[in-house]
Amino acid sequence: MGDSGLIVIVMMVIPSMAFVFLITILKTQKVTKEKIEKIFGEKNILKIKAAKTEEEIKEVIRSLHKSQKKKLKTLLESHDIRDVIKALEEHILEKKIEIHKD
Repeated sequence: MGDSGLIVIVMMVIPSMAFVFLITILKTQKVTKEKIEKIFGEKNILKIKAAKTEEEIKEVIRSLHKSQKKKLKTLLESHDIRDVIKALEEHILEKKIEIHKD
């Protein structure tokens, strides 16, 4: 195989790799209880379940490590703390905590 054969192979591989990369990026993330528990950790989940007010939950979220916050933002595709609280209510908490509109 000569130089032209290698060029043809490279020309075919690059677009196919780009296509696979785009599919993995555009695939939507599904928020599940297991994923949230993995990000928060068992200690923080217990703190959240014991919290009586929304402010206590916000303090737990704000006290997360930088890497945990980054994973949480990636999973929820949002930087808003209200989205985090909504996901926690949906997947972790049995009782509903009233979200105050700021």
